[in-house]
This record gives sequence, C-alpha cells and structure tokens, in this order.
Amino acid sequence: MTTLEGFWSYVHADDQADGKRVTRLARDVVDQFQMLTGESISLFLDKDSFTWGDDWHSKIDSSLSSVAFFIPVMTPRYFMSPECRRELQFFARRATELGIKELILPLHYVEVAALHDDSTNDELVTLVRTFQWEDWRELRFSEVSSEAYRRGVARLASRLVEANKQAEKTALVVTTPVEESLKDGDDELPGNIDILANYEEKLQKLPETLKAITSDIQQIVQIMRDSTSDIERANKQGQGFSARLIVARQTATKLSDPTERIWSLSNEFASQIHDVDAGIRIIVENAPTEIKGNPESKVHFCNFFQNVRGMSSASEEAIQSTQKMMTASEPLEKMSRDLRPVLRRLKQGLTNLIEASGVSKGWVQLIEGTGIVCEDVTPQPTEKSEEQNFSHL
Repeated sequence: MTTLEGFWSYVHADDQADGKRVTRLARDVVDQFQMLTGESISLFLDKDSFTWGDDWHSKIDSSLSSVAFFIPVMTPRYFMSPECRRELQFFARRATELGIKELILPLHYVEVAALHDDSTNDELVTLVRTFQWEDWRELRFSEVSSEAYRRGVARLASRLVEANKQAEKTALVVTTPVEESLKDGDDELPGNIDILANYEEKLQKLPETLKAITSDIQQIVQIMRDSTSDIERANKQGQGFSARLIVARQTATKLSDPTERIWSLSNEFASQIHDVDAGIRIIVENAPTEIKGNPESKVHFCNFFQNVRGMSSASEEAIQSTQKMMTASEPLEKMSRDLRPVLRRLKQGLTNLIEASGVSKGWVQLIEGTGIVCEDVTPQPTEKSEEQNFSHL
C-alpha cells in the first residue's frame, strides 16, 4: 500500500504561542484521515521530517503524486515568513499545474486582515483566495477534548478525503513545454535548446526588476542616514522631543513613495522568479543527460548556468543591502509611531524579496549538484554580457 504524504506549513513561533496546538492539530487531522480511509500518511512537519535547509523543492516535488494534502496555517506571521511564503508559492503553483489544486486547504487560524481586503496587492494573498479555505479562528480556542474541536477535526479530515477522491477522478498529467520536450523518446537537441533560450529570455527580465529595487533600497538607506544625523544634531542642540518628532514625520513622508515601489516591485520579482522556477529546474536536472548525448550542447548549458548564477548573486547582494537598511531603521522605528506603518510596509516588501531570493539560491544548488564543470567552456558572446546585466549591483 502506498504511503500518502501530508504537508503542514506553519510558523514555529505561532505554534509556541498557542501551546503547540498547531502541531497537535496536524497530528489529529492525520489520525482522523487515516481512520476514515484506512490509508497510511507520512506527515511532513519541518522539524519532524527534514531540514528545510535541504533541497526541499525536490523532496516535495518528487512526492506530489502521492500527496494527500498541503495545509498552510494562515496567520499574520505566516505571510511575513519568507520560508512559509516560498513553500506555499511552490506548492500552489505545482499543484495547479498537476490538476490537484483541491488538495491545498488553507487554514485561517488567526485573523489575517489582508484576506478580506480587495485592494491588497500581495500576490500570495490573492493566490490563497483562489482556494477553498477552512475557518479555525474560533475553533482554535476550543479544548482538544471538546465536541466542537473533535467535530472541527473530523470536518477537516472529511474535506481532505473528498478532495482526494476528486483529485483521483479529475487529475491530469499536465506537462510544461520543457517537460514535453524532455520526455523519454524525444532527443532532438534543437528543440531543447530553443526551450532553454526561451527560459533564458524570461530570466533576462529579472535584472531590471532587481535594479529598480536596489535603487529604491539605496534611496531609503540614505533617507534613514540623513534622518539619524538630523536627530543627533537636534539632540546636541538640546531641541528635545518635539524636534525628533518633526524629523520622524518628515522621514515617514520621504519613505512613503520608495517603500510603496519596493512593495510593488518585490511582488513582481517574486512572481517572475516563480514563473521560471519549474522550467529552470527541469533544464538543470536534465543537463547531464543532454550533454552526455550531445557534448556540443555543453556550451549552451554553461552559458545558461552563468546567467542563473549571476541572477542569484545579484539577488543575494540585494538582500545584503536590505539587512543594512533594516539595521539603520531600528532607532527610527523606536522613535515615533508615525514611522511604524511605513516601516512595517517596507518589511513586508523585503520579506517578498527574501522569499524569492531563496528560490534562486536553490537553482545554484541544483547546478552544483549536476557535477558539470564549465571552466573549460568558452562563454558565447551575447547581446548583453552578464557583467552589464548585473553591474548596477
């Protein structure tokens, strides 16, 4: 009998704050599902099953054919966690591609205001709205031995049972253009290289987005430095609290526009990253086989690898800039309530950037895992060199 896989995505701090009831609920749902179906489930909780520092993309992707459910436990902190956002983005996109969207059941565990805000531009929140989610905002307060809790668990498990039945009836094997070209029996290299070039073209759109983000980050860093200097000057002149408050309000106004741009651009960057993720992974994973069959293709793959590495490196540098910025923001955030909303918005945008950067880092790990050595390959000239693409960072 096949062992099904259940994935429970949550924030550790939420579990701790709620007396470990989040992980207790996960195990109760699994027990109920097994009782209703007689099937065996291996529950993937990150602390129980594997380290998320591993290449969890591959581990989850290889298990999608036997997935029983993926449940993201939604709280405000969930949408502020780069790791949780990355898990949900990856799983939701792959499940939709494979026709098993029913198996994703978001759990509304703590009030998330953005889920009810039609004007939100958080792409992940918008994505979650397309799924049928379960409301546990009140049930989470029920005693685990109470009828309300037990009925809530039973309802969750029953929904998952029905979702699995529906998935078995309707799921289709959906292939991307890359998968279609690389399937067994299709060995025509020109088609594969055309596909590689297509994803490389998509990849080239990312540097411009990063360039714009980096420019706004640098602007914000400078605003924060100037504000800190103004505050220190006011303190030395004995101007007191009123002077600091004026500086804080002026700073909040100056930060507003670049912060909104970072929020918007970081969502765009995350979307671009995830749009090319599946294709890039398939290309990298199939590179050794392609090169073995046609050694001349190595130069194409090595050029592609160079692009990917450049993208990941530029993204990592942007992250380092954000860390410097957040350090500079700490004294300002403590200084005035006027600054807190804009700095909170800024952190949300940076969380999106960090989440997306983690995806590109995974590409580099995949490349290194292929064992392909490109030092002996002479890079092919392109219309725009990688040095030009990433020199702004």
